[in-house]
Amino acid sequence: MKNYTYRVLSLAAASVLFGTTLLAQTIDAPSIDSIPGPLPATPFVFPESKEITLDNGLHVFVIEDHSLPRVTFSLVMKTGDAYDPAGKEGVATIAADMLTKGTDKETAAEIAQKLDGVGASLSASSAGEQTTLSGAALKKHAALLFAALGDALTKSSYPVDEIEKLRQQYIANVASEQSRGANLAAGLSRKVIYGMDHPLARAQSKASLTAITPEDVKNFHTTWHRPNIASIAVVGDITVPEVKKLLSTHLKGWTKADVPTVSIKPMATEKAGVYFIPRPGSVQSAVVVCAPAPSVTSTEWPAANITLSYIGSGFGSLLFKTLRETYSYTYSPFAYVTRGNRYNRAAAGAEVRTSVTDSALTVILKEINGLGHTGPDPVAFAQRMAYEVGQYRLSYEKASNVASMLQQAWMCDMPVSWAAEATERLESVGEGQVTDYARNYLDMFKLRVVVVGDPSVREKIEKFGPVYTYDLDYKPVAEEQLADADMSVDELVEAYVKGLGGANNVAAVKSVVQAGPATMTMQGQNFKGRIERKVLVPSMEMTLLDLGVMKQQQWTNGSQAWVSMNGGEATEADADETARIIQEASLFPVLNWKSKGYQATILGKRGGQILVKAVTAKGQEVRYAFDASTYLLVRTEKDEATPQGPITVIEKLSDYQAVNGVKFPTTVKVETPLYNMEYKYKVEVNPSSLTEADFTPAKK
Repeated sequence: MKNYTYRVLSLAAASVLFGTTLLAQTIDAPSIDSIPGPLPATPFVFPESKEITLDNGLHVFVIEDHSLPRVTFSLVMKTGDAYDPAGKEGVATIAADMLTKGTDKETAAEIAQKLDGVGASLSASSAGEQTTLSGAALKKHAALLFAALGDALTKSSYPVDEIEKLRQQYIANVASEQSRGANLAAGLSRKVIYGMDHPLARAQSKASLTAITPEDVKNFHTTWHRPNIASIAVVGDITVPEVKKLLSTHLKGWTKADVPTVSIKPMATEKAGVYFIPRPGSVQSAVVVCAPAPSVTSTEWPAANITLSYIGSGFGSLLFKTLRETYSYTYSPFAYVTRGNRYNRAAAGAEVRTSVTDSALTVILKEINGLGHTGPDPVAFAQRMAYEVGQYRLSYEKASNVASMLQQAWMCDMPVSWAAEATERLESVGEGQVTDYARNYLDMFKLRVVVVGDPSVREKIEKFGPVYTYDLDYKPVAEEQLADADMSVDELVEAYVKGLGGANNVAAVKSVVQAGPATMTMQGQNFKGRIERKVLVPSMEMTLLDLGVMKQQQWTNGSQAWVSMNGGEATEADADETARIIQEASLFPVLNWKSKGYQATILGKRGGQILVKAVTAKGQEVRYAFDASTYLLVRTEKDEATPQGPITVIEKLSDYQAVNGVKFPTTVKVETPLYNMEYKYKVEVNPSSLTEADFTPAKK
C-alpha cells in the first residue's frame, strides 16, 4: 500500500512540475497489473496580496503566510549601478553595501552580532536600475529586524575605514572577474548590445573604484535612497496593521525628497562583427552570440523567454543536444534573455576548447538559423513549455517569489494583474511565435559575436566578421602605431603597376574572364557553386554567382546596369545601384582613383602593409592595404549601408599568379558579419570570344 500511495503522489507532483494536466483515472483498488492514475489537477490561483502606500511615499505589499512564525521583507528602490557617475562605476554598489556597515551608534560588527544572535539577517545590493535590501527573522524578533532596517536607511554613518575595505574587496573582485573568460564575455556582450558607453553596460574597474571618494558614497545615499522611489514587500506571519505599525515606528525618520530625473538613453548596439578579448594562455574560449531583446513588459518577451530556453536552457535544449551530446565541445552550454524593464539582451554560448572555438560558433549560429526557418521540434517544444510553465507555478509556492514578481511589476509601472498573469502569458506562446522570434530577433543582421580566448583563435574567428579587439577593461586595443610610408600616392600607384607586371603589360590587358568554384558560409551553413566574372576595359562587367540555392547575375555596359535573381528576368538597377556597379567594374581599381574621382591619402605603414584611405566621389570611404614588399593590393575594406544598419565588407586578395605577364589574385575572400565568400579563380586574358554583347542581358 505504501508503494501505491508513493506512485500516485509522484505522478501528481509530476503534473505540477511539468505544467500538464494528466487525465484523472478512477482508482478502485491497487493492482499489480495496472499503473494508478494521477490525482485530479487543482486549479492554479495566484496568491493574494494587499497593497498600501505610507505617508512618506513608500509603497507596501503585504503577503500573509501564517504557516511558519517567520517574517521576511524585500525593499527595492528605483536606483542602481546605471546611475553611477561616469568614471566612478561602483558608487551605487558601495553605497548599498554601506547600509549595513555601521550607524551613528553601532559598528558593522555590532549590527551583525545583534542580528546573528536571534537568527535574523539583513543584506543590501545594487544592480542595473535597482537597489535591494532584504531581511528575515522569526516573528517574535520582527521589531528588532525592522529597527535595523530603519537605522540602515536613516542613520548609516558611512565610516571611511569600511568604505576603504569595500573598495579593496571590489578591486579584488574585478581581478577575479578578469580571470574568468565567461564573465568577461558576458560583460563585453552587455557593452556590444546596449552600447559601449550605455549606463546599463557600465562595468567596475580598478580605476573607477579608485576614483570614488567617501563623499561620493554619502551623496549617492542622500540623493537616491528615498522612500518615494521605493517599494517594500513584507511576507510571512504578519498582518497589514502589524506591518503599518512596524514601518511607521521604525521608518518614521525616512523622509521623501525629490530625486534627479535620469533619462536612460536608448540602446545603441555596436556594428555587426566579432568582439574579441585575447587572454594569452587560455585553454578555453568563452563564446557568446547575442542580440537585442524586447522589454520584459513587451508582449514579445514571453516568446523571447521560451525561445532562448528552447535554444540552450538545460538538458533537452538545442545546444545541449549538439554542442554537448553530439560534438562534446562543452559540458554546459547556455542561453537566456535578461529581464530588464527597459532594454534586454538575448545570449547563447558556452566555454569550449580553444581548438573548437570556430566550430562551436558555427554550430550555435546554425541552430539559431535553423530555428528561425524550420521552427522547433513539436515534441521538444511541448516538453520545454511544460517545464517552463511548471517552474513558474512551482515558484509561486514560495511567498517570497510572489513578492519578487509583485515588486517587478511595481518597478515596471505595471499593475498587480501583470504579475498574476505571467504564467498565462507564457502558456500562450506557440511554436509559430518561437519561429517568428528566432527569425525576426535572432537573424544574421541582429546577432553579434563575442569571444574571449587565446590570441591564436583570432584567425579562426575572422570568418564570422570583422574582428574588434578589446582589453580586460573592455577598452578598444590600440593598434600598432603607423610608420611613415615615405612615398606619395602617385609613387604608390606606380609601384603597384610595377608589381603587377609593368605599365606596358598592364596597358595591354583589355579584357579578362575569371571563373572558378565559389563557397558561401552563412550562419553555420556552407553553400558551394561557381562564379564567373567578365570585364572589358574601361567599365564593362558581367558577374554570375550560382550557388544552387541562390543565383545572382549583374551586368553593366558602362552607362546602364541590370540585375537578375535566381534566373529571373533582368531588371534595370536604380540610380544608386547603377552607380555602384559601374564604379566597381574595373580590372585594377587602384588605377581608377583619379579617373573616378577618388580622394586618396596614404595613412602609413604597419605590419608589413601600406595603408591607404580613399573617398569616392559620392563620399564613401574605402580602406586599402598593399603588401609593403611587392606593392600588390592584399585587402580592401568598406562599410555598406543596409536597411538594418551599416555592415563592414572586407575583401582579401591572395595567391597572385602571372597571366600574359600580369599578376592577378586567384583567391579572393569576402568577409562580412552576415556571410563569407571564397572564390578560386582561373584567369584568361584578352579572350577573343568576349564582345560588348556579353555586358547586357539577353532579351527573353
